[in-house]
Amino acid sequence: MESKGFFVKKPDLLHLKTQKLPGGFLAAFLLLLVFLFMVVVIAGKTAAVATSLPAAPFVVVIDPGHGGENLGARYGDLVEKEMNLIVAQAMREELEKYEGVIVYLTREDSDTDISLSERAEFAASVGADYLFSLHFNMSEGQILFGAEVWVSAFDEYYARGHAFGQIQMALLSEMGLFDRGIKTRLSDRDDDFYGIIRQSRLQGVVGILIEYCHLDHVNDYPFYHYGAFQWRGFGRLSATAVAQYLQLSSVALGVDYSDFAVPLVEVPGEIVRPILTPPDVCRLELLEIDEKSRTAVFRLTAADAHAPLFYYGFSFDGGEDLATYEVLEVFPPGESELIVAVILPEGRDLKVAAMVINSFDRKTVSNIIEVAALEVMEEELLTMADDEADIVAEEADNGEIIEISLAEQTQTLMENHTNLINTDTFDAYSWLIAGILSLKLLVLIILISRVLIMMRRRGKRQ
Repeated sequence: MESKGFFVKKPDLLHLKTQKLPGGFLAAFLLLLVFLFMVVVIAGKTAAVATSLPAAPFVVVIDPGHGGENLGARYGDLVEKEMNLIVAQAMREELEKYEGVIVYLTREDSDTDISLSERAEFAASVGADYLFSLHFNMSEGQILFGAEVWVSAFDEYYARGHAFGQIQMALLSEMGLFDRGIKTRLSDRDDDFYGIIRQSRLQGVVGILIEYCHLDHVNDYPFYHYGAFQWRGFGRLSATAVAQYLQLSSVALGVDYSDFAVPLVEVPGEIVRPILTPPDVCRLELLEIDEKSRTAVFRLTAADAHAPLFYYGFSFDGGEDLATYEVLEVFPPGESELIVAVILPEGRDLKVAAMVINSFDRKTVSNIIEVAALEVMEEELLTMADDEADIVAEEADNGEIIEISLAEQTQTLMENHTNLINTDTFDAYSWLIAGILSLKLLVLIILISRVLIMMRRRGKRQ
């Protein structure tokens, strides 16, 4: 049976235009409403796309911070540009194990000089959705510790950066690093302060800067001092954060983050400004002093209405110089009053002050409490022991003088033992030496005891 084709006749636009519409103005009004509805729907969809993830495959550019003549932070034998490259290479290697993502590096060696604008332009040229700039940190006075993420202060770039930052900081906190937060910083021109974030935004790329830890602080030392092995761990961790944020899956790794709960961050309607004010309150009160143990108990009251408090610490020299502060402690979240016991230095007058620091590194120093010099208890005890040893020597039989000072020998052995333990290269050999010194001290004590016993027996015979 022959089938009959069909066709749709094109409308005569001119005829349609001049043809009288059913219902007159009512029909025209309804058409206008339909048209406005479509405009609103399309606009709404466009706004939703602006705050959602870009379509896969995603393009990610990893930027090892610094390079070439720009060494970055230097601490001892560590050079930041070299550390950043090792982290970035490990991050790329791990991220490439996931499906649906293309990964690039801005530099492949430590000797390449590349400007911040060139890095951002490269990211734009490969169609990057995100640029992650990797860094290690240091601080003025070497007092700060922990990890942080810096993001743009503007609209969708802030929202996307902050959402990723929450995932990254959660993973770094699980490692044990202190969470210094996700922050913005502005220049004097009210633009993003960090060039790599600013230049990325100008190229339409979301730029995010990660500071893994502080190289110059004892608290962060355990997280990097083993070398490249640990540094590569940071790279793999950031790759995991990106995979979770982009909801990627990896057959090779056997993981599926397609249902990962990505944090929802609202697109701000204005610039997200950092907090530039110091903590509002920092007040110190002396509660008691135990002179025997040189322990002072203080009440520290602190508050900040605009930013969370991060650190607190004590100085015994008035608190004006950051270098005079003891190692800072983490200020407990949500607290406003702390009772703190402090071991005071001996032998000098003290001007005790406390300092609190908020999440934007703004500082407030407390009132000063003067404490008079405490007696040097350890030296007095050593002097008494020395005198007793001299008396024992003078009372020896037949005028024989025992040339020995228990206090001096004990002090010398203890100092040697302490110096040995404080060395950075404490190994099995050092433990052996420490054991020998301890044994020598024990033998010395036994010898003195035997001398005293013999003298008492001879005294009884006489």
